[in-house]
Amino acid sequence: MGRPSTREKLLDCAEDLFGRHGLEGVSLRTINTEAGLSPAALHYHFGSKKMLVEALLERRMPALMERRSQLLDELSAREQLPSTRDALSTLLVPLVDMVAEGGEHSRRYLRLIHRLHADHDLDPQFVIDRWPGSVTRLVPLLRAANPSLPKSIVEFRLGLVIELMLQSLAHGAPTTSEGFEAHVEKLLDFLTGGFLAASHGEPK
Repeated sequence: MGRPSTREKLLDCAEDLFGRHGLEGVSLRTINTEAGLSPAALHYHFGSKKMLVEALLERRMPALMERRSQLLDELSAREQLPSTRDALSTLLVPLVDMVAEGGEHSRRYLRLIHRLHADHDLDPQFVIDRWPGSVTRLVPLLRAANPSLPKSIVEFRLGLVIELMLQSLAHGAPTTSEGFEAHVEKLLDFLTGGFLAASHGEPK
Protein backbone atom coordinates (compact mmCIF):
# COMPACT_ATOMS: atom_id res chain seq x y z
CA MET A 1 0.00 0.00 0.00
CA GLY A 2 1.35 3.42 -0.94
CA ARG A 3 1.76 6.38 1.34
CA PRO A 4 -1.45 8.32 2.05
CA SER A 5 -1.99 11.46 0.05
CA THR A 6 -1.87 14.86 1.71
CA ARG A 7 -5.67 14.98 1.60
CA GLU A 8 -6.01 11.55 3.24
CA LYS A 9 -3.45 12.46 5.88
CA LEU A 10 -5.44 15.56 6.77
CA LEU A 11 -8.68 13.56 6.91
CA ASP A 12 -7.11 10.90 9.14
CA CYS A 13 -5.77 13.50 11.57
CA ALA A 14 -9.02 15.48 11.61
CA GLU A 15 -11.09 12.34 12.15
CA ASP A 16 -8.96 11.33 15.13
CA LEU A 17 -8.81 14.80 16.71
CA PHE A 18 -12.49 15.62 16.20
CA GLY A 19 -13.46 12.22 17.59
CA ARG A 20 -11.45 12.84 20.76
CA HIS A 21 -12.00 16.57 21.30
CA GLY A 22 -15.04 17.62 19.25
CA LEU A 23 -15.25 20.31 16.59
CA GLU A 24 -14.96 23.19 19.02
CA GLY A 25 -11.92 21.70 20.70
CA VAL A 26 -9.78 21.45 17.57
CA SER A 27 -8.51 24.27 15.37
CA LEU A 28 -7.54 23.91 11.72
CA ARG A 29 -4.01 24.89 12.69
CA THR A 30 -3.87 21.97 15.13
CA ILE A 31 -4.88 19.53 12.40
CA ASN A 32 -2.21 20.87 10.03
CA THR A 33 0.40 20.61 12.76
CA GLU A 34 -0.63 17.06 13.71
CA ALA A 35 -0.43 16.04 10.05
CA GLY A 36 3.03 17.62 9.75
CA LEU A 37 1.89 19.97 7.00
CA SER A 38 2.00 23.70 6.34
CA PRO A 39 -0.62 26.00 7.94
CA ALA A 40 -2.27 26.50 4.55
CA ALA A 41 -2.65 22.81 3.65
CA LEU A 42 -6.09 22.21 5.10
CA HIS A 43 -7.56 25.41 3.67
CA TYR A 44 -6.15 24.51 0.26
CA HIS A 45 -7.73 21.05 0.22
CA PHE A 46 -11.05 21.76 1.98
CA GLY A 47 -11.58 25.51 2.35
CA SER A 48 -13.31 25.45 5.74
CA LYS A 49 -14.02 23.31 8.79
CA LYS A 50 -17.57 22.74 7.53
CA MET A 51 -16.32 21.36 4.22
CA LEU A 52 -13.76 19.24 6.07
CA VAL A 53 -16.49 17.65 8.19
CA GLU A 54 -18.58 16.95 5.08
CA ALA A 55 -15.56 15.26 3.47
CA LEU A 56 -15.08 13.15 6.59
CA LEU A 57 -18.70 12.01 6.52
CA GLU A 58 -18.47 11.27 2.81
CA ARG A 59 -15.65 8.77 3.31
CA ARG A 60 -17.86 6.05 4.81
CA MET A 61 -21.43 7.28 5.02
CA PRO A 62 -22.48 6.36 1.44
CA ALA A 63 -21.50 2.71 1.91
CA LEU A 64 -23.20 2.62 5.31
CA MET A 65 -26.43 4.07 3.97
CA GLU A 66 -26.39 1.80 0.92
CA ARG A 67 -26.03 -1.26 3.14
CA ARG A 68 -28.78 -0.01 5.46
CA SER A 69 -31.12 0.63 2.53
CA GLN A 70 -30.44 -2.89 1.28
CA LEU A 71 -31.36 -4.36 4.66
CA LEU A 72 -34.50 -2.21 4.84
CA ASP A 73 -35.51 -3.36 1.36
CA GLU A 74 -35.14 -6.98 2.43
CA LEU A 75 -37.10 -6.32 5.61
CA SER A 76 -39.91 -4.51 3.80
CA ALA A 77 -40.19 -7.33 1.25
CA ARG A 78 -41.10 -9.89 3.92
CA GLU A 79 -44.68 -11.04 4.09
CA GLN A 80 -44.74 -10.95 7.88
CA LEU A 81 -44.54 -7.76 9.90
CA PRO A 82 -40.94 -7.05 10.96
CA SER A 83 -40.25 -7.18 14.68
CA THR A 84 -38.70 -4.32 16.64
CA ARG A 85 -35.45 -6.30 16.88
CA ASP A 86 -35.43 -6.85 13.11
CA ALA A 87 -35.93 -3.13 12.47
CA LEU A 88 -33.23 -2.06 14.94
CA SER A 89 -30.80 -4.55 13.47
CA THR A 90 -30.84 -2.58 10.21
CA LEU A 91 -29.29 0.28 12.18
CA LEU A 92 -26.68 -1.87 13.86
CA VAL A 93 -25.58 -4.37 11.22
CA PRO A 94 -24.04 -1.88 8.74
CA LEU A 95 -21.91 -0.41 11.53
CA VAL A 96 -20.88 -3.88 12.71
CA ASP A 97 -19.93 -4.87 9.16
CA MET A 98 -17.92 -1.68 8.77
CA VAL A 99 -15.94 -2.35 11.97
CA ALA A 100 -15.37 -5.98 10.97
CA GLU A 101 -13.95 -4.89 7.62
CA GLY A 102 -12.11 -1.73 8.61
CA GLY A 103 -10.85 -2.43 12.12
CA GLU A 104 -9.38 0.56 13.94
CA HIS A 105 -9.99 2.91 11.00
CA SER A 106 -13.71 2.17 11.23
CA ARG A 107 -13.71 2.52 15.01
CA ARG A 108 -12.09 5.92 14.61
CA TYR A 109 -14.88 6.90 12.22
CA LEU A 110 -17.48 5.72 14.74
CA ARG A 111 -15.82 7.79 17.46
CA LEU A 112 -16.12 10.81 15.17
CA ILE A 113 -19.80 10.16 14.41
CA HIS A 114 -20.57 9.60 18.08
CA ARG A 115 -18.81 12.81 19.12
CA LEU A 116 -20.59 14.83 16.42
CA HIS A 117 -23.92 13.31 17.47
CA ALA A 118 -23.31 13.85 21.20
CA ASP A 119 -22.21 17.47 20.67
CA HIS A 120 -25.19 18.15 18.35
CA ASP A 121 -22.76 18.94 15.54
CA LEU A 122 -24.22 16.31 13.23
CA ASP A 123 -27.24 17.79 11.48
CA PRO A 124 -29.72 14.90 10.98
CA GLN A 125 -31.44 16.76 8.15
CA PHE A 126 -28.13 17.15 6.31
CA VAL A 127 -27.58 13.39 6.52
CA ILE A 128 -31.15 12.66 5.38
CA ASP A 129 -30.90 15.09 2.47
CA ARG A 130 -27.46 13.88 1.36
CA TRP A 131 -28.18 10.16 1.79
CA PRO A 132 -31.98 9.77 1.70
CA GLY A 133 -34.09 6.69 2.22
CA SER A 134 -32.51 4.96 5.20
CA VAL A 135 -33.11 6.03 8.81
CA THR A 136 -36.37 7.80 7.95
CA ARG A 137 -37.74 4.47 6.73
CA LEU A 138 -37.28 3.00 10.19
CA VAL A 139 -39.98 5.06 11.90
CA PRO A 140 -42.92 3.52 9.95
CA LEU A 141 -41.53 0.02 10.54
CA LEU A 142 -41.09 0.63 14.25
CA ARG A 143 -44.57 2.16 14.51
CA ALA A 144 -46.06 -0.87 12.77
CA ALA A 145 -44.23 -3.16 15.18
CA ASN A 146 -45.33 -1.03 18.16
CA PRO A 147 -48.86 0.20 17.35
CA SER A 148 -49.53 1.26 20.95
CA LEU A 149 -46.67 3.79 20.91
CA PRO A 150 -47.31 7.32 19.58
CA LYS A 151 -45.02 8.53 16.79
CA SER A 152 -43.34 11.03 19.13
CA ILE A 153 -42.29 8.26 21.51
CA VAL A 154 -41.08 6.04 18.67
CA GLU A 155 -38.91 8.91 17.40
CA PHE A 156 -37.70 9.73 20.92
CA ARG A 157 -36.69 6.13 21.61
CA LEU A 158 -35.05 5.79 18.21
CA GLY A 159 -32.87 8.78 19.06
CA LEU A 160 -31.83 7.09 22.31
CA VAL A 161 -31.10 3.87 20.45
CA ILE A 162 -28.81 5.68 18.01
CA GLU A 163 -26.94 7.47 20.79
CA LEU A 164 -26.38 4.31 22.84
CA MET A 165 -25.49 2.25 19.77
CA LEU A 166 -22.81 4.72 18.68
CA GLN A 167 -21.44 5.09 22.22
CA SER A 168 -21.22 1.35 22.74
CA LEU A 169 -19.62 0.48 19.40
CA ALA A 170 -17.22 3.43 19.40
CA HIS A 171 -15.99 3.17 22.97
CA GLY A 172 -17.16 0.00 24.70
CA ALA A 173 -16.88 -2.87 22.23
CA PRO A 174 -14.09 -5.46 22.58
CA THR A 175 -11.51 -5.60 19.79
CA THR A 176 -11.38 -9.40 19.42
CA SER A 177 -13.81 -10.85 16.87
CA GLU A 178 -15.40 -13.26 19.37
CA GLY A 179 -15.81 -10.59 22.01
CA PHE A 180 -17.13 -8.11 19.50
CA GLU A 181 -19.80 -10.51 18.21
CA ALA A 182 -20.97 -11.29 21.74
CA HIS A 183 -21.03 -7.58 22.55
CA VAL A 184 -23.20 -6.83 19.51
CA GLU A 185 -25.74 -9.49 20.44
CA LYS A 186 -26.00 -8.19 24.00
CA LEU A 187 -26.28 -4.63 22.70
CA LEU A 188 -29.11 -5.54 20.34
CA ASP A 189 -30.90 -7.36 23.17
CA PHE A 190 -30.63 -4.26 25.35
CA LEU A 191 -31.69 -1.82 22.63
CA THR A 192 -34.71 -3.96 21.77
CA GLY A 193 -35.72 -4.34 25.40
CA GLY A 194 -35.46 -0.61 25.98
CA PHE A 195 -37.53 0.18 22.93
CA LEU A 196 -40.25 -2.24 24.00
CA ALA A 197 -40.44 -0.93 27.59
CA ALA A 198 -43.77 0.28 28.92
CA SER A 199 -44.42 3.98 28.36
CA HIS A 200 -44.71 6.15 31.49
CA GLY A 201 -44.67 9.90 31.06
CA GLU A 202 -42.45 10.07 27.99
CA PRO A 203 -42.67 13.02 25.55
CA LYS A 204 -45.99 13.30 23.74
